[in-house]
Amino acid sequence: MTLKNGNMSLQNLPEEIHKRKRVIIGELRERTLWFIRLRWWVPPSLVAGATVARMVGVEFSAGALVLVAALILLYNAAFQMLSRELEKELDWRTDYVQRFTYWQVGLDYAAMFLLIHFTGGAASPFIFFFIFHIIFASILLKPRSAYGFAALAAVGMVIISVAEYAGWLSYHGIVFRGSALRLNERPFHILANLGFFTMSVFITAFSTTAIMAMLRKRIVSLAELSETLTMLNNKLNSLYVVTQAILSSQHLDQTLNIVTTELARVMNVVGVSVKLLSEDGKQLRYAAAHGLPEQLIKEKVVDIAKSPLNRRIIEGESYITGHVTQREMFQFGEDLAAAHIQSVLFVPLKVEDKVNGILGAYCKLPDRFKDDEVNFFLLAAGLVAIAIENTRAYESIGQLMQDRSWFMMRVAHNLRAPLAAIISILDVVRSGYQGALNTEQDEYLRRVDRRAHTMLEIINELMTLATERTDKRRVSRGPVDITLLTRRIRRTFQDEATKKGVGFQVCLPDGIPNIWGDFEMVEQMLENLVSNAIKYTPSGGNVSVVFSRGNNGTVRIEISDNGIGIPKTALPNLFTEFFRAENARAIEEHGTGLGLAIVKEIVDQHGGRILVESEEGLGTIFVVHLPVAHKEEPS
Repeated sequence: MTLKNGNMSLQNLPEEIHKRKRVIIGELRERTLWFIRLRWWVPPSLVAGATVARMVGVEFSAGALVLVAALILLYNAAFQMLSRELEKELDWRTDYVQRFTYWQVGLDYAAMFLLIHFTGGAASPFIFFFIFHIIFASILLKPRSAYGFAALAAVGMVIISVAEYAGWLSYHGIVFRGSALRLNERPFHILANLGFFTMSVFITAFSTTAIMAMLRKRIVSLAELSETLTMLNNKLNSLYVVTQAILSSQHLDQTLNIVTTELARVMNVVGVSVKLLSEDGKQLRYAAAHGLPEQLIKEKVVDIAKSPLNRRIIEGESYITGHVTQREMFQFGEDLAAAHIQSVLFVPLKVEDKVNGILGAYCKLPDRFKDDEVNFFLLAAGLVAIAIENTRAYESIGQLMQDRSWFMMRVAHNLRAPLAAIISILDVVRSGYQGALNTEQDEYLRRVDRRAHTMLEIINELMTLATERTDKRRVSRGPVDITLLTRRIRRTFQDEATKKGVGFQVCLPDGIPNIWGDFEMVEQMLENLVSNAIKYTPSGGNVSVVFSRGNNGTVRIEISDNGIGIPKTALPNLFTEFFRAENARAIEEHGTGLGLAIVKEIVDQHGGRILVESEEGLGTIFVVHLPVAHKEEPS
């Protein structure tokens, strides 16, 4: 059920309509200026036509024709000067364009009547040039103007023909090689020509105005469709931004601030708010808001028992109003009244059957929210509800991870001291200070000592992992001297590799930049990877560490070996804590399974990435990308 009060009509024209109007006026202005440019070709065309006519034996009042051409040049120059003044106006009005067009067509008609009079009257070849002006008027002016100019052309031709027939005007006929065509002496021919001419101009006016009306309707429809598509695209982009906020931000306040700001922008409203329901379901608290008075949301808590409206929304209804009444304003508060809010839209924040709050939109215009906006807002509310659940779940998981890390650290810390004492006692006993040991006793104590050292190694790595997860902000970042790093890695593992019969190379080409990070952590990461490579590579194999420039401002570190490799089934769990592949267990029975988890943790803390390629029996390649150190600012 949806509560509604008032209709949904939007009474104010959106900005897109004003843009469309400016585009149409700009198009009309361009066509008007184009007509001036076209008119410059008329006088030379008249002169050229008169010259050719004389050459083929046609005689007429050429002097009068030249004078009309000069007249056209004169008033077109005036129009050109006037158009330059008008071009300085950044926002032509429709009446400017229409008035300018009326003057052009009117003077062109006067020139046309003169040309027709001096070239044979009703028999003049210029008579049908009126059609072009009627078409032009149909494009730039209102439909009745086209009919008016058609009637003016027909009436003008009747007046000229009657005046010439009655002798009120001298007749200027056309003579072709001595043969004169005196149409003024043939009334039937005059009537026939005038009849066909009148039908032609009115048919032209009817056809062009009908076509232009259809085109204008299509243009308006296309403009409205374009506006609709633009609005839909904006809404889709807004939903995309909201979705990105859900995926990228794990903090509720940050997510809700992005959501309210983006929704207020795309819906073009004064404000958007998010109210969250308390755990006991008795109160609503403003968790985020955009564009609303600060006093409204600052430590504002709504008691649902005292607000029937909020209670109905929490129960799953939506609320829309275009005219906030005094009764409703009492429920919203005096602060909204002071903000002159007239239209509001409230929808529940629901995930499946659970409502965890209310999403609201506010506008100063009456009857602001239409059905399509309500549907969009409901869709956005669904995404916001998911965002709230996700961030709450992430915060809960983060707290659990923090508690687990704290527990791991406490347990490991409490175990390390007694275990170290056990190892110390074993060293004393195995050294013979408490008496000589036989071979069997020594072997048992050696096994106990080995297990104890393994346990101590596990405890140390657990403490390292817990420290990295709970103390990430204390990473000491700076330029990592890559030359010193390679030298220490080579010195640490060269003897171990030689003793095992494994080739070991560290390659650092010239020009490789330093890494931006914590030197000890980067060294620990490399030690873990190189130690594993040597451990699981049989005698005669090779292990190499190669530094190079990576893409997007990174240093690429490749650690490769031709050892036992990693089974494909084990690759998905490779960086999981305490995980060890079966073939690794077969070679080294005792291991922590924490080394690669620590490697991954260090890479993530440095904003890098790690890739692995391996095939069982052929070897493994780890590729680590770490950010390049920032260049020092010049002094």
